[in-house]
Amino acid sequence: MDNNLDKIKELNEQLEKDPTDFKTRRELATELMENGYNEEALKHLYYLLKRFPEDSRLHYNAGIVLENLKKFDKAIISYQNALNINPDEPDFLYNLGYAYLQTQEFDKAIPFFKRVLQLEEDDANSYFNLGYLYSKKEEHDTSITCLKAAIELNPDDHLAHFYLAYEYDKTGQRELCKQHYKKVLELCPDYSWAYFNLGSIFYEEGDTEKSKEYLQKTLELNPKDDNASIILSKIFAKEKDFETAINLLEEALENNPYNGEVYYTLAHLFKETGDIENYKQGLKEALNNHDTLKISIKQLQSELKSVE
Repeated sequence: MDNNLDKIKELNEQLEKDPTDFKTRRELATELMENGYNEEALKHLYYLLKRFPEDSRLHYNAGIVLENLKKFDKAIISYQNALNINPDEPDFLYNLGYAYLQTQEFDKAIPFFKRVLQLEEDDANSYFNLGYLYSKKEEHDTSITCLKAAIELNPDDHLAHFYLAYEYDKTGQRELCKQHYKKVLELCPDYSWAYFNLGSIFYEEGDTEKSKEYLQKTLELNPKDDNASIILSKIFAKEKDFETAINLLEEALENNPYNGEVYYTLAHLFKETGDIENYKQGLKEALNNHDTLKISIKQLQSELKSVE
């Protein structure tokens, strides 16, 4: 990092001596970009664009900096400007598609990734992004096709395996789903979402031992995963280990005291143990945090009224 700062300082000094040294200014903009000084980089890029408005790479770099600054609408304009000058540059097409993905404009994003693949048929990232986009559009078969293509090109892409597992789950192909979640964990052993999803699947299938194993690993990696705490507490409750179940949810509330679903689940654990006062209190807290409840407010109010 010190070497990079020295380089930036050196380029700044050169530019102070000769502000018309455009080569140095371009190099400085690149150094600033690569080291996270986005606002400073953008000033130099805009300065250069006033003098070289037909330089597609300057528009492209401005788009990257604007994306880094989360100014996606402006980034889209910069990428479009780059493509107006050089319409078949894969980098420009890819980044414009990705910017549209970031703004949730999925139908606009898709054609750009498809165009990249027409130019570079082995672009695994474009296949992955298409798989993700079609998943969001709930076009599951197309998503699966794209994600499989991404994995064929890059077998170690744990995110492609993760989303493919998700799509197999959506289409009822549970064994393939579990296979790919397990592959995620081979590639990325600390990926807590894969543990959670496997734990949820085994819980739905009635295999509480395997579910418990995966959910406990989820909480080991991410203690703030309230959904894992809720399911795991239900498993302990079925085993009549109410103390562990209750402690688990109380710990979850220490991490997040605003989760209505945790309060509601905890309330029913107290009900099962005959602790009616804590049951009522749990329902009241669930009602106070109703935005995170799965049941309707009306249903919860009716339940609370019946015990008051």
